[in-house]
Amino acid sequence: MPTPTHTHSRARPRARRLLAVLARNLRTIPNQLTMLRLLMVPALWALALLGKPVWVGVGVAAAATTDMLDGYLSRKWNQTSVFGSRMDSVADHLLAISTALWLALLRPHFFHEQKWTMIAWAAFALFVLAVSWLKFRRFVDLHLYTSKAAVILAFLFGIPLLVLGDYHPAHFYLTWAVCLLAAAESLWVILTRDRVDEHIGTVLRPRRS
Repeated sequence: MPTPTHTHSRARPRARRLLAVLARNLRTIPNQLTMLRLLMVPALWALALLGKPVWVGVGVAAAATTDMLDGYLSRKWNQTSVFGSRMDSVADHLLAISTALWLALLRPHFFHEQKWTMIAWAAFALFVLAVSWLKFRRFVDLHLYTSKAAVILAFLFGIPLLVLGDYHPAHFYLTWAVCLLAAAESLWVILTRDRVDEHIGTVLRPRRS
């Protein structure tokens, strides 16, 4: 049985290797933007807990800008990587979940009016993530067109609601429907394919032989 000292001595080189991999991947501007978005989440949580919905909305808008920029720059400069793609997915999921919670916390009238539709969307989205983990032992990062449309609509809905405190029901239901469609398409891809092309775009694209 290894002693605590021996275990600690083995953990230090592993930690150094992980830090070296992180430092190497953070040399590119797209990955730096993604890391910035990750770091913005706890800062925005602090503002949310202080009851500052307008500043949270401004922060979400800034985070959404980094989301668009990192993808565009990584493709333009040919700096795409597995690390960057997965870190981008983690940042997007954290920001999306946090934004939904900030709306419930800072705009409670919206949550009271749309409680069950929001719960239904959250439950389905979590179910898709669970199926992805059970089948592939990771959260599959699918770059579907419907997912991109859902993210854009969600930002266009959530940011004005945080800043202005009001929303139009038709805007909400359109956003909700596209988010459900994106989750359903992701679930279909996960269930029907043994190997997932994460840049598939849409299930309408023919499978590779």
